[in-house]
Amino acid sequence: MSRRVSVTIITPCYNGGRFIAQTLQSALAQTKPLLEILVVDDGSTDDSAAIAESFGAPVRVIRQANQGESVARNQGLMQAQGSHVLFLDADDLLEQTSVERLAQALEAAPENAVAIMGCAWFSDDPNTPYTVKVPSAETFFPAIIESNLAPPHCWLAPTALVRGVGGFFADLRWFEDWDLWWRVGLEATVLVRVPHVGALYRRHPGSQLATTTPADQARGHAVLMARMAQAFLARPETLAAHGDKLFWSAFTALTRARAHDVSWTELEPLEQSLRQVSRGGSSSVSKSRLARMIRLLGVRPAARLHAFKEGRRR
Repeated sequence: MSRRVSVTIITPCYNGGRFIAQTLQSALAQTKPLLEILVVDDGSTDDSAAIAESFGAPVRVIRQANQGESVARNQGLMQAQGSHVLFLDADDLLEQTSVERLAQALEAAPENAVAIMGCAWFSDDPNTPYTVKVPSAETFFPAIIESNLAPPHCWLAPTALVRGVGGFFADLRWFEDWDLWWRVGLEATVLVRVPHVGALYRRHPGSQLATTTPADQARGHAVLMARMAQAFLARPETLAAHGDKLFWSAFTALTRARAHDVSWTELEPLEQSLRQVSRGGSSSVSKSRLARMIRLLGVRPAARLHAFKEGRRR
């Protein structure tokens, strides 16, 4: 039975005056009318909010003190009235049929289904992208354990579902969208793949992609994997099904962080999670040489020994 899908676009904005008008124009040009566009101004000191307000309905500006992108997105999520939400950053764009295609894909899908479409990355001209990716995963897991499947504006998800998993984790400043979507995946009934490149991701000197250091990316990855491991440990069936992928992905996050000089103090939650997964993960994990080393020696000695052996192989 088909259902009516109404869409709220949520746009967090901090000093986004350079691009916000073009972003909103791309949203308003959608072939499926939007219920609302919520621009959450995160304490901007430029004219971002005034530019957004000049558009009038269905654009609505919500102002807050500067608290970060995740808090801004969550503020929009709390006030969203649409049955489904799409998160569009203030410097990104949507191809004009994107919302219609996503919504149509969900109209006949189960209630908690989530849709995902492809993305094109560009620097100056959205018509000349330097990278294009169409989603290939048919399910959230195990693919989302290893990497984020797509940027925020590739997804259309039920508002109640995103609220139910807690929205964005405000303490995580890197990979916060990846952290959201794996949590959504634990509750979603199905992932609906829409083979359309409709999300346009702008890379510029001030974008998060351009300004996040490799060390900070590694920090975010480590926090995310520790949180994912704890969620899996609370779900024995999920751990049994995907524990092998989880274990190796978590260990990869740890070794990557150490390679970028992230301190062991910062990595303690991930270290603890790896110990737990090495003991309570799938049978293939518990029998692996690395897991046995972790159980016998601890994570730090095992990681050093593993790195030494890998270095010798090279």
